[in-house]
Amino acid sequence: MALHLPKPRSKSVVQKAVGLDGMKVKVAAAAAAGVAKAQESSSGLAGLTAKIPIKQMRSEIGNDGLRQAAIDAGAKPPSDRTLRRWAQQDRIPHASIAELAQRRAAIARLGGVNEVAKKIGRSPSSVRKYMSGKTNELRNDAKSKLKAAKAQVTMHQAGVLKPDGTAKIATIRVTGRVHVRNGDEAGYDFRTRTLDFGNSDVPFSAEESQALAAALANDDQARVVAILERHATLDYPENKGFDAYGDQFGFHFDAIDKLDVTWH
Repeated sequence: MALHLPKPRSKSVVQKAVGLDGMKVKVAAAAAAGVAKAQESSSGLAGLTAKIPIKQMRSEIGNDGLRQAAIDAGAKPPSDRTLRRWAQQDRIPHASIAELAQRRAAIARLGGVNEVAKKIGRSPSSVRKYMSGKTNELRNDAKSKLKAAKAQVTMHQAGVLKPDGTAKIATIRVTGRVHVRNGDEAGYDFRTRTLDFGNSDVPFSAEESQALAAALANDDQARVVAILERHATLDYPENKGFDAYGDQFGFHFDAIDKLDVTWH
């Protein structure tokens, strides 16, 4: 009789992530890629991404703003025809122009240079330098404040925030290839499973929901995976036997095939 042994764990590249409580873990790149795909296809994740369509950027900063982004990147100002093509294809073929256009649109979305300067505690001149690419990195505290402000706007536009600014509770169903770790390789299990957190006795908490929404809004898919893994390990009643989550313990997604989220 043939033995049906569990499939060996994938050798896919890992990504570093910071989960809840600042815990540093490693997650499978294929799982993070699955979250990114879900952000494009799942209705519950619509709009929860830092990637703004070119058409929307064009409406926010206009043709002049897109042209200025090109000039700041050292390129020739694009024609009206080129700008229409970018919007139609939802793609700016030059990475440096795309980055500066995203910065310019994000600052416009947050209320403009002066308002952003207040939010992050920097001078308007510093914000203008960042917007034009003369400075590619803000100081750590300013960078984190800008990131948080951008995420808050994204979450608001996606409709996942309550009137008080906190996130609605996430109801989650995730399907993926799961690798169970218990400190060593002996007796591990590797298979495709669907975890229905929505029908669990321990649903996602307000803290988890807020962290999940912010991670999605920042396109930090690795952090999303870490949050899902932690909940599956510690709070999902079906997965009993674990009181610790980390690189060597708990439920880990080797890949995520589907992620559905609703907000209540």
